[in-house]
Amino acid sequence: MSAMDMLESISPPAFRQSALYLLLLPLLYCIYVLLTRRHIDERIPKAENERGWTSIFQSKFWVESRRRSVNSAYIKASTHMWLLMCKTMPPTLFYGKKGEAFILPRLLPWRHDVVIPQSQIRWLLDQPDSVVSAFEAHQRALFYGYTFLDHGNAKESFSNRVIHRFAARHTRSMIPGLGEEVAFSMNKALSDVGSKWTTVNLWDFWMRVVPIPTSMLIAGSKTCRDERLNKSIVDFVGAAIRTQLTLRLVPTVLQPLIGRLVTIPNRRHWKSMCDVVMPTIKERLHSMTKQAEGCPGFEAYVPPEDYITWVIRLIIAENRTGELDPIKVSKRLLPIAFASIHTTVLTCHSLMLDLLSTDPEHLLLDALREEIEAHRPASGIWNKEALRSLVKVDSAIRESQRLNPLSSAIVTREIIGAGGLHHPDLGWTLAKGTSVMVFNEGIQRDEDAFDDALLYKPFRYTCMQETQNRDALGGRRKTLGQYTMTATSEQHLPFGHGRHACPGRFFVSYEIKMLLAHLLTNYDIKMLDERPLTTYVGLNPIPPIGACIEIRKRDH
Repeated sequence: MSAMDMLESISPPAFRQSALYLLLLPLLYCIYVLLTRRHIDERIPKAENERGWTSIFQSKFWVESRRRSVNSAYIKASTHMWLLMCKTMPPTLFYGKKGEAFILPRLLPWRHDVVIPQSQIRWLLDQPDSVVSAFEAHQRALFYGYTFLDHGNAKESFSNRVIHRFAARHTRSMIPGLGEEVAFSMNKALSDVGSKWTTVNLWDFWMRVVPIPTSMLIAGSKTCRDERLNKSIVDFVGAAIRTQLTLRLVPTVLQPLIGRLVTIPNRRHWKSMCDVVMPTIKERLHSMTKQAEGCPGFEAYVPPEDYITWVIRLIIAENRTGELDPIKVSKRLLPIAFASIHTTVLTCHSLMLDLLSTDPEHLLLDALREEIEAHRPASGIWNKEALRSLVKVDSAIRESQRLNPLSSAIVTREIIGAGGLHHPDLGWTLAKGTSVMVFNEGIQRDEDAFDDALLYKPFRYTCMQETQNRDALGGRRKTLGQYTMTATSEQHLPFGHGRHACPGRFFVSYEIKMLLAHLLTNYDIKMLDERPLTTYVGLNPIPPIGACIEIRKRDH
């Protein structure tokens, strides 16, 4: 008896109809895949093992893989970690090193990526935004409209314009207040730590410390210490990550339905955040719009410099009167909260694990403390110049970024030009809708570019800079900032590169330096016997959140 005969005999009509729909789903899915998959030029090779990588059952490496003593074939291929799981390294793995692009299959078959080698980065980044879009790639990766609860905001790069226009000019004035919040948040997080060694979970520690300075950037000093605000921001970040991971497994046609369901927690945490910041938003909107209209009594009004003010200021400057709404402004805060918490916590967590895993005989922490004490202003209040003088601290952070990228593919683009993108030298053409990326992890671990590329050498960049300055005194002014943590290049991509590099990286650099300075000068920390391993889900690192450190107050 066939399956349909069995259903006819045992099922009521309504159930038979539902069962028929379920039986049709695989067929509809196959049709959907055939209609929506992007054609990629056959001249571009595909990275796969001898069995192929298109099967979801053979791609468990996307879901979970563990870092190992890194195989030299991986680095030279400039490709992703799961390729290490292959028993046989096929020739396609070495295309990246040879300067050729290749196709990297995704976990699910309807959309693959084209990986551009390091030699083609400049060519890719020089393409006009009307043909190759960083914005579209980022929106697709973050599922912006769903994650941040507003599909209208997903249509333009408003957040980047806010940071580009206002962050740099106000960073200097914000540093003293930021330093105060760094000290407050760290002392609060370590309030139970005394003169005896105390075990502290490192991930939980950073998740308690980072939100307060981040909230100061977003909403100002009056509300940044509010526990409800900081809890709602942290909870939102967690919900946002879960949203993105879930929607990556969902076909586009089903995302409007699934997206509404998986973002219920996002909306709940946003509303909790609004309970705290909404009075501030309403007051700023009222005063700043009155001032812009020239109303009497508001001529001398000076709003605090924070992200809320910058958002409203840009809305007024661009005459977007329809967005002078508290709800709309509050949703503009979500992307910056996500980016600030997520990137800073990951960077600080990796940095501390790297610092504490060095050879104790090198006395690394003492060397950093010595530099911090030498450059700390007499007033005890950090400023921009003093923080920029911490060259050893800066090098230690940059080296950790090199080995621990926030994603294996930071530089991502989407082809949006109607005619696609043609490579004049290599001959292939990428169709509209193709996703393009650069595997920065392989580039930053290349043994041909870095001595002992897999080893954490905290002063790697101070040595490189000193050598280059000695060799080219005439170019000293040019090379002084070449190896700082905020300097981007085709070999150093933690913040991206080119005109779409992260605009908030300078603010983040000062924040991380102040966090590290306060921690090292006020607390002793035991070195680790070995560094805990990081695992991966697809291209995304999953830090060892169970890692703990031993810490105590220093005896000054």
